Amino acid sequence: MQQKHEKKLDRRQIRTKGRIRDAFTALIMEKNIEKITIKELAQRADIDRKTFYLHYKSIFDVLTEIQDEFLGCVGQMVEECELLTSSFDALPLFRKINDLLNQNPAFYHRLAVSDQYGFFHDKLKACMKAFFNEKYSEHLAVSSVSPVKLNLYSEYVASGITALYVEWLKHPEFDLEEVAEAASEISYGGGRAVIDSILNPTNR
Repeated sequence: MQQKHEKKLDRRQIRTKGRIRDAFTALIMEKNIEKITIKELAQRADIDRKTFYLHYKSIFDVLTEIQDEFLGCVGQMVEECELLTSSFDALPLFRKINDLLNQNPAFYHRLAVSDQYGFFHDKLKACMKAFFNEKYSEHLAVSSVSPVKLNLYSEYVASGITALYVEWLKHPEFDLEEVAEAASEISYGGGRAVIDSILNPTNR
């Protein structure tokens, strides 16, 4: 899947954006996003408002960038998976997603427990569904799976996996390794019919 390429930033700009994002992450743990002001964020990041606007148009732009980077990482992980093989094991994929979430579990927990950030869950599900559809759709011509069924399989798998991780974020006492194992089992069971029909097209 094609990614947008931003203009390369120098080290000073990268450090400044890092301070802005760190300040945003800290503030969103304290209050809802609509109550965060640019003045407050700039003070927390030890920059002025003008510097903030050199990098972002609004507070919501900071959140959008963070979530887009997360979704891009998840998408890249799915892209690198050999889904269309009989030996495909989804567990390593979900362990990588675990590692990604563990980089800032408190922040993602905040997004999960607040209804205000439901769009993040929706985007995650849509991202996973799109990647599964893209992976499989090229092979529909030699499979017995119709585009309608493919869409339904992808919806089922993406919805289930997203729900599992949201549940873990709401209940961080759950064992994340068990979440990865459950996600692996769901993706294997839900996608097995697609994989089998592609690998064994004569069994239609």
